Amino acid sequence: MNVTVIFTTYNSPKWLEKVLWGFSFQTHKAFEIIIADDGSREETKLLIDDMREKTALNIRHIWQEDKGFRKGRILNKAILSAKTEYIIFTDGDCIPRKDFIAV
Repeated sequence: MNVTVIFTTYNSPKWLEKVLWGFSFQTHKAFEIIIADDGSREETKLLIDDMREKTALNIRHIWQEDKGFRKGRILNKAILSAKTEYIIFTDGDCIPRKDFIAV
């Protein structure tokens, strides 16, 4: 089963890196990640690009300009860009255990 995992981030590259490492060790491999970015600085984009190379995760980065807290808006954009039938939502500071997607 192919699934999309969606979570938000905002200027938290250290947590984002930990979360992405967690997803790189999943037992279920058929998934994409959509990072719904509510206006992070360039450091976040650079980290995502680096983690794509290090982990070979299928990561899409949906970004919007920082105009205050607009988490709902960026999540809606992420949902519209999902390409799978199933979507799993989590948070950008929750490191998944290795069977998170499988369960």
